[in-house]
Amino acid sequence: MKKLFVCGILGVSSLMLFGCGSQVDRLTLVQENMSEKSEVYFFSDNLNLPISIASGVREDPYGYDGESNDKCEFALIIARLDNSDNEYVTVNIDGEEKQVLLEFNYRTGTHMADLEQTLTGDEVITVKFLDEEANLVCKSNDFKVDANQALEIGTENLSSFIDSLRSGNNFNGECYLKLLDNISGGFSDIFWLFSVYSADGEMQNVIISTENGSVLAGAEQNVI
Repeated sequence: MKKLFVCGILGVSSLMLFGCGSQVDRLTLVQENMSEKSEVYFFSDNLNLPISIASGVREDPYGYDGESNDKCEFALIIARLDNSDNEYVTVNIDGEEKQVLLEFNYRTGTHMADLEQTLTGDEVITVKFLDEEANLVCKSNDFKVDANQALEIGTENLSSFIDSLRSGNNFNGECYLKLLDNISGGFSDIFWLFSVYSADGEMQNVIISTENGSVLAGAEQNVI
């Protein structure tokens, strides 16, 4: 009888120990609810053909709805061409050449397409459009602040907003880590953009230097 009683206590204790679980830390919560995380970044060496490629993992389907869905690999190529038509460019990655249709985005004034793959940063990439050719250089290899460090800085700066969206280990929002450059944001340098979008449609952002991690814009500025 005593043995059964002891076993019963142990069983209840186990349920208490494993049933409740511990609350994950803020950074882990953010990492578990990333709808986009760019990590590798290439940029054109030809001023006449401004093109960038940002690669990483993003949700699929993609959309600002305050919920992080299943993930897929991506390599988003963005170009600023001189027209508003959809245009084909020739993309060569490590000797494999293909025609890629860049669709014009009227909201951003840029042409873009998803190559649907993950880049490591070691690839040799060239892009041709009409009479222009660009070699794409991996700039992220030289970042002093990488994607994971930027995520830590962004999470710390938006800690209050992030905490307001959590309920235990549940998060009523989604997070993004993107890159801003001359093409996408009109910047002379390259910056990280960390954004948190709530299920209620509220968004907060921080812009982070890739050189020293300084925060160049506060949460009150909506720049996504």
